[in-house]
Amino acid sequence: MMKLLLTLLLAAISLSLPHWAMSAEPLSNKAIFDDGYPEQAPVESLTLSFERLGLKKFKLDGVSNSTRVDFTNRLDKLGKQLMLNFSYTPSPSLISRVSHLKVFFNENLVTVLPIDDKTNPIKVKTEHTVSLNPKLIKDFNQIRFELVGYYDLACQDDFSKAIWAELGKSSTITLGRQSLALESLLEYFPAPFFDKRDYSQLNLPFIFASGPNEETLEAAVALSSFFGAQAKWRNAEFPVQINATPVEHSVVFATNTNKPDFLLNYPNVEKPTVEIISSPTHRYAKVLLILGKDAAQLKEAVVGLMFGHKVMTGRSATIDAIDSLPLRQAYDAPLWVRSDRAVTFDEFIEYPTQLQSEGYRGQPVNLDLRFAPDLFTWRENGIPLTLNYRNTPVEQGMLSRLNMLINGKFVDGFTLNNKRNENVTTQTLLPLLSTSTPSQTRQDFELTGLDLTTNNQLTYDFNFALVKTGECSAIPAGGEFGVIDGSSSIDVSGFHHYISLPNLRAFANSGFPYTKYADLHQSVLIMQSNAPVEAISLLLNFAGRLGAMTGYPAHRLDIQFPNSKNELTDKDIIIIGKPDSLLAELSQNSSLSAVLNNNQRVVNQAIYNGAYDTQNSEKIKINISSLGRLAIISGFQSPLDSKRSVVSMIASDNSAYSLLSDVLLNAEKTAQIMGSSAIINRQGIKTIKTDEQYFVGHLPIHTLIWFHFSDQPILLAILSIITLLLISYMLWRLLMLLTQKRLSEGDKA
Repeated sequence: MMKLLLTLLLAAISLSLPHWAMSAEPLSNKAIFDDGYPEQAPVESLTLSFERLGLKKFKLDGVSNSTRVDFTNRLDKLGKQLMLNFSYTPSPSLISRVSHLKVFFNENLVTVLPIDDKTNPIKVKTEHTVSLNPKLIKDFNQIRFELVGYYDLACQDDFSKAIWAELGKSSTITLGRQSLALESLLEYFPAPFFDKRDYSQLNLPFIFASGPNEETLEAAVALSSFFGAQAKWRNAEFPVQINATPVEHSVVFATNTNKPDFLLNYPNVEKPTVEIISSPTHRYAKVLLILGKDAAQLKEAVVGLMFGHKVMTGRSATIDAIDSLPLRQAYDAPLWVRSDRAVTFDEFIEYPTQLQSEGYRGQPVNLDLRFAPDLFTWRENGIPLTLNYRNTPVEQGMLSRLNMLINGKFVDGFTLNNKRNENVTTQTLLPLLSTSTPSQTRQDFELTGLDLTTNNQLTYDFNFALVKTGECSAIPAGGEFGVIDGSSSIDVSGFHHYISLPNLRAFANSGFPYTKYADLHQSVLIMQSNAPVEAISLLLNFAGRLGAMTGYPAHRLDIQFPNSKNELTDKDIIIIGKPDSLLAELSQNSSLSAVLNNNQRVVNQAIYNGAYDTQNSEKIKINISSLGRLAIISGFQSPLDSKRSVVSMIASDNSAYSLLSDVLLNAEKTAQIMGSSAIINRQGIKTIKTDEQYFVGHLPIHTLIWFHFSDQPILLAILSIITLLLISYMLWRLLMLLTQKRLSEGDKA
């Protein structure tokens, strides 16, 4: 009887399991992973405020009478419901019979709201809820508000300040979305893992079967930096999981001998392979599989995917061979202004009409610019700019302007031309933030200009003047265009590269000095073996940040675990870990121990200086683990090479790694990182600047001497006098020799 019951129980269990889970042999048919298990499509409701969607113009008037809110819809989402919840306050001067507010959705008129004296006699704020047709939702969507305002039927002047209406800043869009079960196709890649239609921060879990080795980490770093380059300003975060089943869009790394449990029976591969499947437990969650016979093939699979995904089709692709990828040259990152030639504006645009402004008060033209942080701009007035622009003819005698701004602050202005079809070319300079001398530090009250250590926004704002034709009217606005020509150029090829380090501001905002080469082929990262998932997540977040700053994947970053044979020659070094875990794996006479001991000294100095603001920290020994949840970023000169740098990101415990990730992903906190060390805790960030500066780069010898003695005028004067005396002595000796030669020739005669 018991045997019969046991037999029936086993039969029931086998019937409840999917076919692939029953077999101990590798499957040749992968179709069971295509759609996952049937389940009801998840539905979510997303509420976005106008401010979060980037709306800055809330007030409408008679001339600038429209504004718009843009939002997107992901490839893997279907819009089921769309509600517009907004409020507006009209001018009390508007006449209700003829004044109203139009609402357009993707240029379809959806409603007209009258400004009614009966329902709103004192013109207070009114709340409205409008249901929009979800069938009109596209990938990129626009809701536009247009004011039609009249204050006097007999004498209407659109420039009158009596015409206005202001949208409430608490206005929102509520979007109900249903998940779509996309086909598992590489044609969509990088979607749905990264979707350019989604303006929110990328959150993409990376799943490993067990603690990854160096080669697996290098593959993960390359892929996370690729996704970071795609995400750009959105930022990208990569949570790490070990031996987990994905429940959302995820990336999984697996070799034939090291697979997560949910892939134990998945077919082995002989070559580097990338595949997209649905999660076995959530069919709406797609899984990007990075597969290899061993860990070395994982890196090949990632490189093949990054550089070849545009020609990949179907669900699976095998990388048969990878041609030798050339090493990146210094300062050639795609998102940086190149240092070897002039760069045109056409090389920075992201969409065709980016350099064009339309309307009397049109949207300004914006360009994002990143420069090499080590450009030597000492005693330079600015960076040369050749500006070419054109505009529709303006009225003779009226002053229409083109204003140039850097990071939202005015720096220069130009008068618009009133001639037809004529390009205007002007040579100007982009001003720089004041360049420090060797002994000066950065101040918060510097004037407007380019900050070479971070991203800069260059803005061109066309302002057209209109002609009044009478007391109550003007030539109506409309038809005004201004264009910055794509041939406009910036040229930094005449600048040398020389910078004072450590400079954590350049590291936090530009990844320098590691991003000097966009593929990071001259950098090595040290972290402990069997690192906790928090440390691996920090590593991937850091790599994503590097990709966002360069626009190129860091696929040549060398990752090493501490050992006595670490190759650190001629390398810039990054350290991630806890203070004692790295040294525990080393002998005291290894090259890495010298780096780590120096790092421990700098960390101790940072802690002591941060607490007591003193330099006497050489004899202080502090156990960082006793300080609670604390993280420290420190930079110093490599003890192995005077021209190389070390930056360490140290956490007191596993939970403190999140403090470092938060600094990388939060722009406000990133802006606070500067100096040579930064102490981070839950209360904030404290930065420290030591006197242990060193310089990297190259300058002509005369400039080098002049620069380093510029803040020491007495020594410079003495050096100048000595130089003049030496030159005078040499000239005197030369004249004496010539005199003696002439006399000796006269005696012979």
